[in-house]
Amino acid sequence: MKKIISPSILNATKSQRMKLVQTLFNLGIKWIHYDFMDGKFVSNTAITTDEIRKITSKFPNYISDIHLMSYQPEQQIKEIIGFVDYATIHFEALTKEEIYAIIRKFQNQIKLGIAIKINTKIEEIEEFLPFIDLVLIMSVEPGKGGQEFNPISLQKISQLRKIIDLHKFNILIQVDGGIKDFNASQVFKAGANIVVAGTFLAYRPTKKKIKSLLKTS
Repeated sequence: MKKIISPSILNATKSQRMKLVQTLFNLGIKWIHYDFMDGKFVSNTAITTDEIRKITSKFPNYISDIHLMSYQPEQQIKEIIGFVDYATIHFEALTKEEIYAIIRKFQNQIKLGIAIKINTKIEEIEEFLPFIDLVLIMSVEPGKGGQEFNPISLQKISQLRKIIDLHKFNILIQVDGGIKDFNASQVFKAGANIVVAGTFLAYRPTKKKIKSLLKTS
């Protein structure tokens, strides 16, 4: 199974973001993770959809996903269709009816994912798996960078991997929060396809750091 590193530029300032993305691509990164925050589902705000469109328009040959920490993600999805490859909504921000409505409305226009917080069980999203392309398992509380990885997420990754393999779902498992060189190998071993590296990689990114995230222990 291919291992993918998807850096988050959450902690970069607005003036740094474009340059940071260019640097990451120059180092061999192929996928960037963007964090959108509405200031309500989580207290902070971050990058805007307009800025994401500007960045992805400049680098159209790279993959991107947007993690929508938002109670009204439908609006943001409309704004980034054609500019971002994957849009990930939060299970906890919506009713099941709202999730199904978003899937029906957008599944033929953009790849869709569902994100779950640390205390949300895999069983709670299992019914959506036939209809989505990605599951984002949070290994910290969403909303800010620099937090410590919570190892409880490893069990959830393993559980989800077994379900995906059993039913042959075409779903990527992405893990975000506290990812560093010493725990990335555990995350991949548990069954993840993608690790989101924020503070560890985005602060002074180097090829050595990228290789350390991909190593096996």
